Amino acid sequence: MPERVMKYGGVKFRNLVPPVKINRFVNQLAPDQKDSLFEIAGELSDAGMIEILNERTQSTIDQDTVDTQTPNAGVNTEEVQESNRHL
Repeated sequence: MPERVMKYGGVKFRNLVPPVKINRFVNQLAPDQKDSLFEIAGELSDAGMIEILNERTQSTIDQDTVDTQTPNAGVNTEEVQESNRHL
């Protein structure tokens, strides 16, 4: 399965089970176990549902994940400006 990066958890991971199993697992967690993505990632890792890659620790610092972020502007700015004219 492809690698993913949690934007607010700042952790690079790989799913070890299909997303539907992850969703079911997260849905059955107690409310205090899913207060944040940090906690959810820990629960998923402990349950063997995701593998944390490169031994990265969880972080909420965006600069730590700059290399994996995708820009959402600048590439197709003309298309964005065109679509905004009709709003």
